[in-house]
Amino acid sequence: MALKTTSKTVTTAGTQVPLSATALIVSAYSIRAKGTNTGNVYLGDSNVDNTAHPIPALSGIDWEGQPNERENLAVIYVDADVSGEGVDIMYIPD
Repeated sequence: MALKTTSKTVTTAGTQVPLSATALIVSAYSIRAKGTNTGNVYLGDSNVDNTAHPIPALSGIDWEGQPNERENLAVIYVDADVSGEGVDIMYIPD
């Protein structure tokens, strides 16, 4: 499968936003805070907030599934310190 890219912006700081509005099953992904962010972003479940581990600009997480292991990006949420900031996502769809 081909590598795909997308991004997610938090319109209002303090409001959790799913990385995908619909189920998006992937076998690997990389999530990076946008390089233009001035504050931190936070990743987690639907309850994520600024008490989670902060991710500063250009930092992020990588995940690669084992054989037959998949992740749904719709159940991963992002929040941000600053309205209008967010993350860039690279992924391999299943």
